[in-house]
Amino acid sequence: MSTLPAIHPNQAPRTSTIAGIAVREDLLFTNHKGEGKPKLRKQAEKALEGLQGVLLRLLEPQETVLYVTRAIAPLSALEQLTLGWYANAMHSIVFVVTNRRLLRMRVRGKAFGGWTWIRGVMAVRWGDVAEAKVKGWLSRTLILKYRNGRKERYWRLTSQGAKKLKLLLPALLSTGTGETTAAQGMVPLCPDCSQQLQPRVYECGGCRLPFKDEKTLLWRNYLLPGGGYLYTGWGVPGVLHAIVDCFLIVDIVLYSLYALGVIAPPTPKRGEPPTTAESAAIAVGFLIFLFLFENTIAWLHNRRVVREFIPAR
Repeated sequence: MSTLPAIHPNQAPRTSTIAGIAVREDLLFTNHKGEGKPKLRKQAEKALEGLQGVLLRLLEPQETVLYVTRAIAPLSALEQLTLGWYANAMHSIVFVVTNRRLLRMRVRGKAFGGWTWIRGVMAVRWGDVAEAKVKGWLSRTLILKYRNGRKERYWRLTSQGAKKLKLLLPALLSTGTGETTAAQGMVPLCPDCSQQLQPRVYECGGCRLPFKDEKTLLWRNYLLPGGGYLYTGWGVPGVLHAIVDCFLIVDIVLYSLYALGVIAPPTPKRGEPPTTAESAAIAVGFLIFLFLFENTIAWLHNRRVVREFIPAR
């Protein structure tokens, strides 16, 4: 791959090393106008500190970090409708832009700002990106089209991140055209040994690191209240779903006993129809439907997360 040329007319290419990681200071520590600012340097250094361990293992010889910015991973219509604001938390990522690849690091936000890496890594070589565009004004998105035909849309870029990527992407696509792979798209990597992972094979073929798997997710999701989210490490939706599941299970058991005549239903209030065995049976069917519907949505949410590989230890 040829060396990335100067991007800012007021900044000459300037490479240095921070904690063992090669960086381009003229890009990493400047805004879209090429102006160096202490705040930008502090943010970039903090990001590198949070990713130092994995980047030291992951970066290849002659690979240099150019920029770091946050985004939200692609969301389906189902996730946007049913997860709401929590979709941003579950699918938060940090992009590490290098001269050879775009690295996608899965992160979790902290209560008082900042983020922490949660051992999820995906990557695509610039030669495998057929097209890359930054669009939007209020809602800024990065649209990537890979050579395998797949297209992904990354949401909620920061204003500065969007402007910087607009400058970097044309040069990166131009200089990276010769570096293509058989995958021709974004691929998951092992967070411990950096080997490429195989879809739905929940063990690294290199270091044998185990990952959480779909079979375990399936039975936990339907048999344990809130079990799907708790299995993938998302406590808030897990607890909320557990509460809803418990209420539904109690009602299903109670109305089943009414329908079978094991216990008598409560005396109806004035103006309310009495609970008969037939109406209780209908209520049981409706409650079971709600239980299965709610947990199927949860399963779909968490299956997506599992397929992006969560280390089991």
